[in-house]
Amino acid sequence: MILESLYCGNICPADQAIPLDKEYQQLRQKILKGLEELESKLTPEQMKLVNQFHSDIIAAHCMEVEAQFQYGFALGMLLMKDVYELPFPDKRMR
Repeated sequence: MILESLYCGNICPADQAIPLDKEYQQLRQKILKGLEELESKLTPEQMKLVNQFHSDIIAAHCMEVEAQFQYGFALGMLLMKDVYELPFPDKRMR
């Protein structure tokens, strides 16, 4: 049951909704190669800064995605409310 899974914390769209398109996979490979190249050319201290910068970007992006999800979910609920309140001539349509 979805409500039970939601309540128990078993539903996490960020873990389950990963893009499957080729462009995403290519971009991920490009990022990994770039990080490997930086690691081979930078000092450990410089690489520590790069890793911290990368972690901060990921954290900020996660916050943005969470806010967008919340907004989209709320907007969808408001849309459902508006549709439900429409006057239907035939009560069976509800």
